[in-house]
Amino acid sequence: MKPSKNPKCPNCNSEEFVTEPNRYDILKFGNKKFDIVKLEFTEDEYKIFCRECGSEINEKSSMKNNKIILKT
Repeated sequence: MKPSKNPKCPNCNSEEFVTEPNRYDILKFGNKKFDIVKLEFTEDEYKIFCRECGSEINEKSSMKNNKIILKT
């Protein structure tokens, strides 16, 4: 698989993403999916946010387009 076209947050260029703001479930985007770097605890449903600016990520659109897409 090709690497992501743009694995960074469109707002702040951060390469790390979290499942909730101010938590330490850290993810990185590559190969059309979010890979878990560190996960402190698991929840069935989660949302993904930029670790730096807190923008919510549209996970399905990001995976489909192979780049980070913010939720509008």
